[in-house]
Amino acid sequence: MSLAVRVPASTSNLGAGFDCLGLALDLWLEARLDPGDGPARYTGTVAALDPDDDLTAHLLTERDALAGHRLVVHSQIPIGKGLGSSAAAIVAGLALARLALGDPLDRDALFRGAAQEEGHPDNDGPAVYGGLVLAAHRPTRLTLHRDLAVALAIPDEGLATKAARDLLPAVVPRETAVAQAARSAALVLGLTWGDPDLIDFGMDDRLAVPHRRALIRGYEAAVRAAMDVGAYGVTISGAGSALVAVCAKDDMTTVAETMAEALTRADNPADPLVARVPSDGLTVTPT
Repeated sequence: MSLAVRVPASTSNLGAGFDCLGLALDLWLEARLDPGDGPARYTGTVAALDPDDDLTAHLLTERDALAGHRLVVHSQIPIGKGLGSSAAAIVAGLALARLALGDPLDRDALFRGAAQEEGHPDNDGPAVYGGLVLAAHRPTRLTLHRDLAVALAIPDEGLATKAARDLLPAVVPRETAVAQAARSAALVLGLTWGDPDLIDFGMDDRLAVPHRRALIRGYEAAVRAAMDVGAYGVTISGAGSALVAVCAKDDMTTVAETMAEALTRADNPADPLVARVPSDGLTVTPT
């Protein structure tokens, strides 16, 4: 009998919600354990993945859950673009291991395990639970306002998360911390109330974006262009290189295309993407 799960992509470091606020996206990693032996098989965005670098396979091997099974993985999630590909792979590996070993699929335990493995609860929360998740003292599901949507621009060129992390200062001034706290609170309210002004204020990150935006050619132009056509706020998705905007549903295609065009004009070729925010996260799928 095969065992199969699917896990959504996610956009994290959402504005001032740095390391604590993330959204699931309707792009999926599907992982399956088939009975029998043989090498792992990868398709989609992971088609060229070396099994030795696969986080899903690593976690299954570490937990002795691959015996008698062949791993099959298909992903729609772009790699190295700040869309939670690592979190999805980790959650899939932990979930499949529990299923293979006959353990209950405890979402809270999976979240804690994924956060410990990766250290990015703002990706792990949406990957496990779906929707909009605040990683506070416990993962807290919030309700994204029904009128809001997400638009993305995905550059061809990716960024390494470690390189982006290394740019961040170890210490920030008190006024920066206070400004970030105010913006983070405003963003939570803006996303749940559907308030454009609060979203605009809250998407203005003061911790990471000032140090990372120079890594993305055309960032400033793309932000201005997106705001000009109706975006409520724009920021870097995760550690980059993708840009994410929050906007009205009627504007999401225009915003995505405008951001991608601005990046492309800046010699940073990019594709537009609109993605639904799924209410479901990790799902056990029938085989």
